Amino acid sequence: MGGKGSGGARVGSGPSRTPGSVRWQREQRRKRKAGDTEPSARAAVAPPVPRPRDLPAGQAAVWDALAPHAIAARTLTPATAWDFRDLCESIVLKRDMLAVVEAEGLTSTSLKTKMDESGGGEQVFEPKAHPLLSRHAALAGRVAAGLARFRLAPMGKGMPEVEKPADEWSEFDAPLRLVQGNPR
Repeated sequence: MGGKGSGGARVGSGPSRTPGSVRWQREQRRKRKAGDTEPSARAAVAPPVPRPRDLPAGQAAVWDALAPHAIAARTLTPATAWDFRDLCESIVLKRDMLAVVEAEGLTSTSLKTKMDESGGGEQVFEPKAHPLLSRHAALAGRVAAGLARFRLAPMGKGMPEVEKPADEWSEFDAPLRLVQGNPR
């Protein structure tokens, strides 16, 4: 593995595109053609993905809340339904972990023996962070990545409104009117 230009199948890997090359021109042509399609026509093509029947109640509620937004963003398809199901499961598990931490408190105490210089020991309670806190933080990162993958995470700015470009030749779309006589 390795060597010049070997980046594997990762997005953006490989050699950079040279402006003016044939490959670059093809990519630019594809981008222009992709921008010509109307967003409403593309959104109508996305098939609805039904909620799996065997989802538990909590996961079903998350699915029902997030699925319409993911379908509108065209990221929930039959091919990505399993990953979306895992996302719903992770969200419910993260919430359950947080409920346990809130019920038991952010810290737990453990009994430790503290040795002194004379060789004797004294037992003290030492506060520690709840053991589920680190797992909750890891799961929160996984949920955030899943939400971003399905384009459900907030980006901090509004989405631009896509307007249909004005047709500069629309005046010629009307039928031709024949004017007879002198218009003066």
